[in-house]
Amino acid sequence: MIRPATASRAIAGVAVLLVTGCGARPSTAPSDPGPPNGAPSTMLAPPATGALAADLDGAVPDAPASPDPAAVAAATRFVRAWARPGLPADRWLAGVQPLAIPAYAELLTTVNPANVPASRVTGPGWVSSALTARMVVDIPTDAGVLRVTVVRSGHRWLVATIGRREEAGAR
Repeated sequence: MIRPATASRAIAGVAVLLVTGCGARPSTAPSDPGPPNGAPSTMLAPPATGALAADLDGAVPDAPASPDPAAVAAATRFVRAWARPGLPADRWLAGVQPLAIPAYAELLTTVNPANVPASRVTGPGWVSSALTARMVVDIPTDAGVLRVTVVRSGHRWLVATIGRREEAGAR
């Protein structure tokens, strides 16, 4: 008989492996042990070194890219909609949710706009990290520099996260 505490630890361990990418990836080829004579197996080869998997925001950052002005514009639009602490919650939410990926839009329902520290954007944003499917944009506000991660969704950029930039100052 498996004790509940042991089962919980096992489930937690598997969850950690899956979240960190250490779990086995399903194969689309038949899973046989291979021929006994040492001939090649029918299993798919592991991903090439440097291959990237989808991360938590759903983006597959496949290659470095040049900064995209549309990504900066999307991040700036979001921060302008976000930095309105005086709005009623329903109006604030209506302004930010369409600019975010679905999972982040749902998380925004828990935000009280009165707790948003910024009330305006104070300058142009800049890309601090650029990949084909994801860019990190720093936006200066009256409450400090915000770091906004935007991901490509079809032909547009949507916000996946926003937070304060760790280091102080400008670029």
